[in-house]
Amino acid sequence: MIRFEYYLRRQPHVSSEGFQVAWQDGLQTAWLDVLNSLGCLRALAVLGQHNDLFDQMNHARGGSMQAPFDLVVELWWTTDAEAVRALTGGGLERLADLVAAQAVWLDAPRSPAWLAMEYPQVNPTPEDLLASAGGVLKKLQFPLQHRRDLSEAAARQYWLQSHGPLIRQHAPDSGIARYVQVHRLDHPVNANIAAALGFECPVYLGHAEVWVGPDGGTQDARRNASRAAVEDEAKFIDFAASTLFTGIETRLIE
Repeated sequence: MIRFEYYLRRQPHVSSEGFQVAWQDGLQTAWLDVLNSLGCLRALAVLGQHNDLFDQMNHARGGSMQAPFDLVVELWWTTDAEAVRALTGGGLERLADLVAAQAVWLDAPRSPAWLAMEYPQVNPTPEDLLASAGGVLKKLQFPLQHRRDLSEAAARQYWLQSHGPLIRQHAPDSGIARYVQVHRLDHPVNANIAAALGFECPVYLGHAEVWVGPDGGTQDARRNASRAAVEDEAKFIDFAASTLFTGIETRLIE
């Protein structure tokens, strides 16, 4: 599956609470109208949460991580040809016009986007987990940059071949119900995406997404699993150029 990832920040003068109310009260409807024109198989919105859990996760990783994003819009197509056809056939322009129309809420220059490919690591079937408001699942969204003493290729290889198996090993103790790595594609259309949407910030190497449930090991086992994950992340992730936050998911197209 090919994914389009759009990480959006609210305008600085808008509070997190105010943005979430605006999303529910009307912004979401306008997005749905545009997304329905893109021919994607699925579309999902993740509302970023600014909460104590971010503070804890940030502290465990040195305390200098970027602030959480306020919204992630994710689209799925079966092939990259379908994605490119949708985005370059007027889709990017419609997305840019939508963000411009919502400029009182959305900060386009600080909102990067790119094409990506997903690599499930801990994956139930069917793939229908959803971290909805008030539900038992927590969704962790982790857009990440690699350490600059590593090449991009080396960081990707370590993330996929070493870090992924470690997370799988500790998944039962961590309470992980699903874990997916989503790697940015080095695709020519990413230049079109940047030009059309006008963001002025770096894109990420990709992101990890984790759904955590109430089940798992003892408190000590969970703590040990978390410590092992963070220690291994430090081998390839630049924490100060990354962020990790919880999000509330809404299916827009399914």
